[in-house]
Amino acid sequence: MKNKIRIPAYNIILVIYKAINSIDEKLLDHGKRVAYIMMNLLKFEKNYTEEEIFEICTISIFHDLGAYKVAEREKLADVEENSPFNHAIYGSLFIKYFSPLSDKYKMVLTHHFTERYYRERNIDIISKEGLLLSFADYVDRITVKNGYVDIEKNKYIIANYSNKFLDLLNKADKEYRFISKLKDGTYIDEFMEFFKKKTFLREDVLAYSKMLAYSIDFRSEATVKHTIAVEAISYEIAKLCELDEETVNKIALSATLHDIGKISIPTEILEKPGKLTNEEFEIMKAHAEKGYRIINASSELVNVAKCVLAHHEKYDGTGHPLGLKGKEIPVIARIINVADSYDVMTHDRVYKKAIKKDDAIRELKRCSGSQFDPDIVEHFIKHIK
Repeated sequence: MKNKIRIPAYNIILVIYKAINSIDEKLLDHGKRVAYIMMNLLKFEKNYTEEEIFEICTISIFHDLGAYKVAEREKLADVEENSPFNHAIYGSLFIKYFSPLSDKYKMVLTHHFTERYYRERNIDIISKEGLLLSFADYVDRITVKNGYVDIEKNKYIIANYSNKFLDLLNKADKEYRFISKLKDGTYIDEFMEFFKKKTFLREDVLAYSKMLAYSIDFRSEATVKHTIAVEAISYEIAKLCELDEETVNKIALSATLHDIGKISIPTEILEKPGKLTNEEFEIMKAHAEKGYRIINASSELVNVAKCVLAHHEKYDGTGHPLGLKGKEIPVIARIINVADSYDVMTHDRVYKKAIKKDDAIRELKRCSGSQFDPDIVEHFIKHIK
């Protein structure tokens, strides 16, 4: 993935969407519909470039991401005025500090602020796009609840939004006929075609992949800290092994996404303080295959998906899920295996205490040739400082 290579943004958005949708299908489908409404309203306004519409729609897809941090997911379907706000705060902080679209964080922060909210407090609108997002969010919720959009007679809309929003919706729908597509589900192909127009460079792919990996922090803080460490260690080992630039770059992406399958592992297993039962361990082991299926949604990331699938394979063939042996295991997966194991050993987890670095090194040596590629272990230990 050299810099000159560009891939459709659709591929990365699809991976992120599939990962988060594995937790709660309803919530992310809502985000996709809201983003589609926003796309049509923004196109009709003709005040935004295609790049700006892309970024706003991307944020719109994930505007409820903060709900994974707080117990508000079930409440988000309500169409009452007292919508929950904590998820908007968490989501905006995540967008601000852990996404490539940090300048759009106010959209998420204010996506439950209506015109009436600003008017009653006599304050300026914090985010014009956030206000439009609140309108689109509500339009989708009443569409899902009632099966149709009867905006003009809706008391909440009349009380909270001015006629300009109603006019915009009606005129945009008259031109693009998007409400009927929302109702019958035929909007999806059109929406995804829009994302295929945007392309990413390698650094864009990595930035959005990190955004996805860090989203697991809403479910397991230890997992995301571990991901950051494994990405850094794997990247350094790859350079020490004198791998080519393309492989070194690919390992940064593979290591960032190596545990993404844990996004669908139940929190009670992910954060269990004691030893896992045999049944729980089997569920935990499945994260490599789950990660593979998520990433493999992108035709451009097939090789990355294979490395994620193989990161728990062992050099002697006793690993999982495929029982690969020696050089059958992709070199990237062999490197991640060493980095992964070292970081797990040297940091506290909910189920164990960290061991000293010298003890971890001795364990790597002991398992060299059985669990780990001996050449990679040698490079790591020689340059560990």
